[in-house]
Amino acid sequence: MCDSLKSRLGIALPLMLVGGLCVFGASCRYQSLGLQETRSAVERDPAVYFPQITAKNLNGDEVTLPDDLSGNPALVLVAFKQRQQINVNTWLDQLELIESTIEGVRVIETPTISGKKWGWMAGFIDGGMRSGIPDPEARARTITLFTDVGAFREALGIETEDTIHAVMLDGQSRVTRIVAGDFDAAKLEALVESLGD
Repeated sequence: MCDSLKSRLGIALPLMLVGGLCVFGASCRYQSLGLQETRSAVERDPAVYFPQITAKNLNGDEVTLPDDLSGNPALVLVAFKQRQQINVNTWLDQLELIESTIEGVRVIETPTISGKKWGWMAGFIDGGMRSGIPDPEARARTITLFTDVGAFREALGIETEDTIHAVMLDGQSRVTRIVAGDFDAAKLEALVESLGD
């Protein structure tokens, strides 16, 4: 076999294998959003809503957001970049305070990633995160969203991916308030107050 053919096969074969994995569904993931035709269905703030999306947590359990969060308030920590985990952790470090301040609250984190760009690596990405999180409860509250990030941000009224956003949902899964950035007491107070509106 000539060297140029070997060289071409050396490049093409891995690409074909990766493509084959996607075709046969080995680890490809793209979760479409349930976008509302009209936002007036959201009573608290018609400008924003949490779009419906079905995904898996790091335990491998299927979860439909925001539907599966209804019944109690929920705090969703939305991150767009791996380096933002340190910002998410400022909220998770205050988990006990948050849970004692907001009765019945469920706190989850949603790393939100372009499904078209990275969906084919979903298994690897989730596997890497899973290996770094041994606690089953922490895995259960971590739900990676492989989706259309722009449409997701637009539905929530989030303008930038440069920081994390804490999204407060009431017991009916309606967005009551969104705050950006690291945890602080004033942000928690604003989230709590939004539930009383």
